Amino acid sequence: MTNILKTTVAAAFALFTVAAQLQADPIVSPKVECKNNTCEKFRVGMYRVRDTMSMNVMMEKEKGEKVAIRLLDSKGALLHEEFVPKYITKTGRKIKFDEMNDGVYTLEISNDHEKIVKSIYLSTKEVREVSRTLLGVN
Repeated sequence: MTNILKTTVAAAFALFTVAAQLQADPIVSPKVECKNNTCEKFRVGMYRVRDTMSMNVMMEKEKGEKVAIRLLDSKGALLHEEFVPKYITKTGRKIKFDEMNDGVYTLEISNDHEKIVKSIYLSTKEVREVSRTLLGVN
């Protein structure tokens, strides 16, 4: 009788241990992409600083919303990420592209339910030698 009780307790303990380690993945719904830089809980403005390789990003959000700002490269690799705390309602960031390679970058600003996605195209004008001659004759 004691062997059956010990076996039952050991099996129940093993079952609870395995069940505690197995957790269902949370259901993640895709974030809704907002139009015109305005979401329900936050708004974004973005412009290039003249004669520089910098972008200014301004954001206004409701108090209590946590917002993430992510910069991704063309392959989707995360280059920079920061979170705006819940207690801040207005913020501005300067993103510098001086040392970045040419390519397409994505700026994603999102909370738990919505996101604003902006593409940033960075290219260098090629300098090339022109083999033409201008000749003036009288």
